[in-house]
Amino acid sequence: MVLRAVSPIIAFAAAAAISGCDTVRVSNAFSNSGLLVDGGLNNGSVVNDRRRTRDGDGVVSVNVGRLRSASAPGRNEAVAFGMNRAATRAAAGWSSGRDTVDLRLGDPIPIGVTIWIVQGPFDAQRSHAFTTCLQTLGIWFWERTGFLLNNCDMRDATRDPDITNAILNSVGGDNRNWNDFSTLIGFDAGRINIYWINTVEGATTTGWSDFGGRIVMGRNTGLELLVHEIGHGFSLFHPVSCGGATATWDDTNIMAPCSSTREFVTEGQNFRMHFNPDSSVNALYGARPGAPTEDCRNVGETAACPAVERRLWDDGAFLAN
Repeated sequence: MVLRAVSPIIAFAAAAAISGCDTVRVSNAFSNSGLLVDGGLNNGSVVNDRRRTRDGDGVVSVNVGRLRSASAPGRNEAVAFGMNRAATRAAAGWSSGRDTVDLRLGDPIPIGVTIWIVQGPFDAQRSHAFTTCLQTLGIWFWERTGFLLNNCDMRDATRDPDITNAILNSVGGDNRNWNDFSTLIGFDAGRINIYWINTVEGATTTGWSDFGGRIVMGRNTGLELLVHEIGHGFSLFHPVSCGGATATWDDTNIMAPCSSTREFVTEGQNFRMHFNPDSSVNALYGARPGAPTEDCRNVGETAACPAVERRLWDDGAFLAN
């Protein structure tokens, strides 16, 4: 009888079956899905945000290892992210047996914005704003945010008789003349309003957000700036200072300041956009009624909040962690 070497893949699968590993069964998947899993181990230690990813459509089963119920402040849950799907959380009742947790990824969340073109010419600025909306939509899709910019409602305000120099050339940082835009130009409640003006803080390439329903944009802003300013409305901050690259951030993240190369979103940021109660997704759009929230806005890694730099997939130079 000839003895043959056992394939490492077969050996691993057999070992997993013997050990009785737990499974998260993710439904409504498209292309790929990722998990951050919390639970406990036999020795009493806590598993916080165990990383798992899996390619596939429809229903995919993800082996998450052998878990037990974690005692407080540890948690027992799974958070799922996926391509063109909204992040979802589910409680996990880990036991001493082999457990299966069912979790359905959310459908894309439609986000509509109203764009007030204040600085003309209207046709040129409308085209610029529309291209910026497409850039935002593309970044949201490829970075698995689960948001769909489904409506950019363009308004011609170039002939508004209430336009003042303070509106065309807005200054003041966070304490700028926000009410002038709402009361003199216009404001659609329940959605983010974007005012395309001449300069912001003296520059045509700068934008600013009130972390809620209003954004101002200079007339020559880069195509990637709108996703950054909406990110502020979705409760995100700058992870670094201008030009201040670190071991975990550079100017390719959407929230990097002073950048023209923004494209990546971490899962730690994505979690905050979806689940922070003061994110415009919840506070303004009411897009996740009844869904649990976590106040992670100014919080680092905790049992409830993944680190803001947590990545399930690579982001350019930064590897999944």
